[in-house]
Amino acid sequence: MSFAINADLVPLFRGLVTGLRPFAVAQEVELEFESSVETLQASYNPEEVLSEITVLLSRVVTFTPQSYSIKVSVGRCIENEDRCILSIENTGVDLSRLGEILSAVKNGLLVEKLSQGTRFIVSIPTKQDSMMPTKSGVNGSLLPKKYPMYFSAVSQRLSSHFSNTEHLEKAAALKSNSEGVFLKKVNAVIHSHISNPDFKVDALADAMALSRTQLFRKIKNLTQMSPQQYLRFVRLEKAKKLLQSKDKDLNVSEVCYEVGFASKSHFTRSFQKSLVLTLPIL
Repeated sequence: MSFAINADLVPLFRGLVTGLRPFAVAQEVELEFESSVETLQASYNPEEVLSEITVLLSRVVTFTPQSYSIKVSVGRCIENEDRCILSIENTGVDLSRLGEILSAVKNGLLVEKLSQGTRFIVSIPTKQDSMMPTKSGVNGSLLPKKYPMYFSAVSQRLSSHFSNTEHLEKAAALKSNSEGVFLKKVNAVIHSHISNPDFKVDALADAMALSRTQLFRKIKNLTQMSPQQYLRFVRLEKAKKLLQSKDKDLNVSEVCYEVGFASKSHFTRSFQKSLVLTLPIL
């Protein structure tokens, strides 16, 4: 059971932005806050108000390219006095179709595509019931995946075969903080589109606000792979995790489409080519 309180929303959201600013600095993104009103009294549950907004803002910071900015602003809703408006506006790249961001807020999210960025608008109720039961979901127990006997041997080899993207990020960070942040953003963008077979190098370059040539130079320098090779590498790493997952019992065809391969045969060839030097003799 959780309870609403009567308090001012302005310092609440200013505090949220202040708290996330070190994260934005690490991502080399400027994060600012402004309010059109000095105070905004509301009856709200801090946990419910902050949880989705925190996730939304964090993801916008993650996907905003380096050296660009985000402005968070809050004000009254002119059309409805029982609501306020929170706006998160980024520059540098259009994030209006990024599902990972759009899914952060379940209700009351409007998205506007700007000429050089995106505006996310959240309508927040300022009057609530004094007592609001929190919802809890119960996940059913998951049975462990029943692998064929030989798959356990293959999966052990898989663990050591692939260079981990996390290791690549750490290696990039050793060169400079900027390089480490860049590769983290590249990985975040790829993972957000990983099931889309049409997400290719040009789309990745657009999402990173770089030309195709700039993207090639930076990714090649950090990974020794071309952007096309790196896209395939990240997809295969995700496929490996799905095949090893005890929470999901996916067959090869399902994994193929989960990681954005247009055909099962293409996926199988790519995967087998990566394993050919490490498969055990069974």
